[in-house]
Order: sequence, then C-alpha cells, then structure tokens
Amino acid sequence: MFQRNKNPRFLPAAFVLALLAACAGKPPAPPPAEPPKPPALVNAIEKFQTNLGDGLVLDFQVEKKLSKVNNKSCYAFITGRISNVSGRTLSKKSVLDVPVYSQGALLYRDNTSPLADIPSGNNADFEMVQSPVFANGCPSFDKINPVLRKVFL
Repeated sequence: MFQRNKNPRFLPAAFVLALLAACAGKPPAPPPAEPPKPPALVNAIEKFQTNLGDGLVLDFQVEKKLSKVNNKSCYAFITGRISNVSGRTLSKKSVLDVPVYSQGALLYRDNTSPLADIPSGNNADFEMVQSPVFANGCPSFDKINPVLRKVFL
C-alpha cells in the first residue's frame, strides 16, 4: 500500500511536522494577574496652625496627592487662612514665605500673598502653594514653619 520514502531529506521535515502537530494543542492559561496594589497615599490631608506674631494666626493644610497617570508620582498643595486680631489692617501686599524641608534639607520653597487686605478681626485665604512633582512617591515633610513678611496699612 504505502511506499516507504527512502529520501533522507524527508526525515527531518517529517520529524518537525510531527513535533509541531504535537504542540498545536491549546496553550496553557496564563497565571492569574495579581490584583493591583492600592496606592500608599490617597489625598492625605494634614492640618496645622502657627502663630505669625503681631496678632496674626495661620491655619493651613497640606494635601498630598498621587498622580493619576502612574499612581506613583506625588505632589502637594498648601492652602490656608490668615486670621488678624492685631488691631491693624494687614495688606494683601504681605508675603507668606513657605519653605518645605524633608530630613533637614530644603525640598522646595514658595511665596504667596493673601487674596485680599485683612482688616482687624477678619481673616482671608491665601493663594495656593504647590510643590514640584516628586517622581517616586511623597517624601515626608519636616515641620513647616511659614514666615509672613507683614505690610500693614
């Protein structure tokens, strides 16, 4: 019935075809993916109060956020309110200097001003202070000690 092929070049090709036929089955299922790890930090907010002297008190908060792009990069916002019980009007030309340190080294510094003049007995918000983006998570901040360069009217 069948005639045996005596061509030696046919044997390696037949072996390869037989091997491929044996491997043509369904591939094994991939291992189950690990569930994504929750971010280490999501909208962490810390609140502080400091006395700026001359009857001025600063209530501020530091909000750290993770980037939605890679869930790893971090940035921070500092917002707050200055309360004036000095008996004088604080000018919006006053400058709030906010140096931010981590482990004793200056990370960044930003200056901002109140959004309006602050008469005695009133308070006003200051513009937002924003950190640079930190590529590998949020560093821990040392105590933040804002300094107000006061201008009274």
